[in-house]
Amino acid sequence: MADLKKRAEEIVKRSLYHVAKHKEAVAPAPLDAVYDSGLKRYPEFKPLVDELRVMVVRAIQAKADAIESQMPYKQQFVLEELITQLKDLV
Repeated sequence: MADLKKRAEEIVKRSLYHVAKHKEAVAPAPLDAVYDSGLKRYPEFKPLVDELRVMVVRAIQAKADAIESQMPYKQQFVLEELITQLKDLV
């Protein structure tokens, strides 16, 4: 067991050494750039996303009110269900 702990400590030391060497070799990126995702990271998709958002909202507004239902928040209900179904597809 002592041998395993000693080997684990050596591995940790080596990994810290290699991480430090890598950081020296690579210019550090700003922290927020590392974790950017979505449209911040890929802004070229923003026009398409905006266009689809407008289309979906207009379609929901146009069609949800025409549905006979006791639901007081038809548009919100449709949007929430659509989001749920889209999340399941991802």
